[in-house]
Amino acid sequence: MAEEGKQQAGFPGVTRTILEHLSLPGDGRELVVAEVTYPPGGVAPRHRHPVGGIIYIVEGVAESAYGDDEPRVYRAGETLQDRADLPHTLFRNCDSERPLRFLTIYALEPGRSYTMEP
Repeated sequence: MAEEGKQQAGFPGVTRTILEHLSLPGDGRELVVAEVTYPPGGVAPRHRHPVGGIIYIVEGVAESAYGDDEPRVYRAGETLQDRADLPHTLFRNCDSERPLRFLTIYALEPGRSYTMEP
């Protein structure tokens, strides 16, 4: 499917580009692949996800934590799991000079937001 263009992702300076979305026959959801870019030093406010997803770090260094978990650092070439069972208490671009770019892959009902306020 063709790229739909960059969109603001709800957090200041963050962009999200849908690279692919495919209908999943029989269950009403779509499989979505989105490229997300955080500006240098960009930080997401506390949020949550309605379903689990996979993040693949393409470029840069991210720090992430859920609930009371200790923050972990993820570098280009590494993956992490977005969790639906706990609030996403920390997600940030650790580099103050370069953007963070990653792919997020998840299955969700069409039109439903993947990132929600707590």
